[in-house]
Amino acid sequence: MHLNSAKISIRYFLSLLPGTLVVAGNLAGGWWTMANVLFTMVLLIAFENFSREQKQPPEITDGTVPDIILALQVVLHTASVFTLLYAVHTGILTGIFIWIASISTGISSGIEGINSAHELIHRKKWVARLGGIWNLLLVNYAHFYIEHIRGHHRFIGTNRDPATARYGESFYQFFLRTVPAQFKSAMALEAERLRKSGISIFSPHNIMLRLILIQLVICMIVFVITGGIGLFVYLNQSIVAFFLLEYVNYIEHYGLQRNEGEKVNVTHSWQWDLPISRFALIELSRHSDHHLTASRPYYQLISHEESPVLPSGYFGSFYWALIPPVWFKKVNPVLDAFLENKKMIAIQQKKTAHG
Repeated sequence: MHLNSAKISIRYFLSLLPGTLVVAGNLAGGWWTMANVLFTMVLLIAFENFSREQKQPPEITDGTVPDIILALQVVLHTASVFTLLYAVHTGILTGIFIWIASISTGISSGIEGINSAHELIHRKKWVARLGGIWNLLLVNYAHFYIEHIRGHHRFIGTNRDPATARYGESFYQFFLRTVPAQFKSAMALEAERLRKSGISIFSPHNIMLRLILIQLVICMIVFVITGGIGLFVYLNQSIVAFFLLEYVNYIEHYGLQRNEGEKVNVTHSWQWDLPISRFALIELSRHSDHHLTASRPYYQLISHEESPVLPSGYFGSFYWALIPPVWFKKVNPVLDAFLENKKMIAIQQKKTAHG
């Protein structure tokens, strides 16, 4: 591997720190359970707000290390959830630390588990996709596999996409709308696939029904082995995880509309080139390029000058999004200016085309 390629690859190991801290905190108990909460929700957010953009093109030619990191994320995500349940069952975690540990684990599940799942379900190899689905099963959000691939990438920016936040829509409004709408969309998309194949939606071929059944079985096993408290912390970490997922969905496409029939391009997703978001979230922040070429591995995603850029990255924008007036004050002027500029460019191109 080229030296510079190896150097860039090593930076992605930052994405493994949340899961590592969670596993250590769950097994140590006590105030150690706060380690990942402080690291992710305080340190990374603070560092992001003081970091500078890094727009260099991808310099990784060998995907060995990036793929190893993906595999480790599946392992760490699994270990995070299992150590949480083990620590509750054995008494390592007691009192308030049970609650803290479930939140900490959920943060890792959202940042590390779902994020790596998003990358893996786009891969062509079935083993990789299976790893992504497994990560989603552990947060009771496996329908994301169907809705994201067959729905979101197809309808991005239109009113048919429940994962696109509308202009002026607060995060809380979006969350309450998108969670049930995405589940409903996944059910409809799978039913559509089966109907086209002449198969009943109630057959074993229905992937959605199989995923739901597996999730219920996992919940039953957790309850039988660890009791009501174990099931509570397991479900709580799931809620925290997909809360973070939907926060990401919210800021990725907020206010960027696409007309029906218009080809998806790099102006339909927000982009960030801040290093914390880039390396901690394995290039999820280069989201415009991901929608342009969904099959492109994360370490080869590029930055686009035409893409809209939010004032801060995934971490830096978190608390803004939780306070709607602050979010609108910071983001709407940027969005308005971008949309106006896009409109002027379209008019100029139309004039040029007509001579």
